[in-house]
Amino acid sequence: MLATAHQIEADALQVEIYRRMTPARRWELAVGLQRLAREVMDSGLRQSHPHFTAEERRREVARRIQHARS
Repeated sequence: MLATAHQIEADALQVEIYRRMTPARRWELAVGLQRLAREVMDSGLRQSHPHFTAEERRREVARRIQHARS
């Protein structure tokens, strides 16, 4: 899929915003995104496997992250 001019401009702006952030702020964002991803996976597991305990969900989230491919 080809990027539109708007998408290219938005991407460039986003890169500039990240470049202006301190390393500490970028780290905070990364940690927050990781936490959010875990929460979303946990929520999905609660819905699809209501019989799972909190520990079973935690282990499954960890397993999925460990086996994820980029």
